[in-house]
Amino acid sequence: MWYAGKSEPKDPDALVVPLADVKLRLSVDYSDDDDMLADIVREATAYVESYCNIRLAPQTLTSECDGFRDLRRLPDGPVFADAVKEIGYVDQSGNPQTVDTGIYSLLLDGLEASIALKAGRVWPINRHGERIKVKIEAGYGDKLPYEIRAAIMVRVASVYRGRENAPMGEWSDFDSLLINFRRGA
Repeated sequence: MWYAGKSEPKDPDALVVPLADVKLRLSVDYSDDDDMLADIVREATAYVESYCNIRLAPQTLTSECDGFRDLRRLPDGPVFADAVKEIGYVDQSGNPQTVDTGIYSLLLDGLEASIALKAGRVWPINRHGERIKVKIEAGYGDKLPYEIRAAIMVRVASVYRGRENAPMGEWSDFDSLLINFRRGA
């Protein structure tokens, strides 16, 4: 079982879709609404992250799980090569330890990444009741897929133009754009 992790964004003020692109899409050529548009982009980003159970902006995540078996499915995505920074545990003597990177590998399978033992290796024995701590790099960064970018733009345009919470139908353009990016759905 995974427990809520701690997130450290690489750049907390960065927008996953640049403000200039948003303004171009909305045909806004003045700066009066820049702060509001930036807030709407942040809200749309958070909405997409929640809807898809993914991380968009690059960030370092530190999560804890009950045991090494939980590494079969990482709690966050997407992750890319070299995403695992550290796997820590408490040994039988009560001392904090770090798992040797030579005994495991990161398996990338679309949005569902996992950490698996290499052939002939075994996980170390951790102290009963102590959690395993995993530090990974997640998020798309500059590689944000077009469909996600478009969904954020759709959401921003809808909120900016409507400025109210309009009811959404059962299936929307937003759903259609993001259906292939939902984890665990």
